[in-house]
Amino acid sequence: MIRPAFTLIEVVICLSLVGVIAVAALAAAAGFSGSWNLRAASRSLASELRHIQSLAVSQHQTLSFKPDRCKLPAGIILTKTSSITFAPSGQTPPGGAGTLIITNRRGQSKKIIVSTAGRVRIE
Repeated sequence: MIRPAFTLIEVVICLSLVGVIAVAALAAAAGFSGSWNLRAASRSLASELRHIQSLAVSQHQTLSFKPDRCKLPAGIILTKTSSITFAPSGQTPPGGAGTLIITNRRGQSKKIIVSTAGRVRIE
């Protein structure tokens, strides 16, 4: 009794289609990882700023953010820095507010903004 089966040509065509789809999916994932790293780096910087703010409040000291101490993932650079300072109240003293801008290799960027009230936000 003869059983229905796939021919060699049918198997080769199916495998080549799966390969083309896999290559397209990997290319899309590579672009996605760049924006994912940018988002993670911006959240990490915002978290570091909030940590410095909480230390300023708990230690009753004026503390400043030092951008040279922060470690960013590969491909992420700090394109604009500001001197950001937190007073013991948690707010920024006059001239202590500012904006940090980070950029990835694809030219996408995120802003980390510290307002005069001490609010840290990401745009």
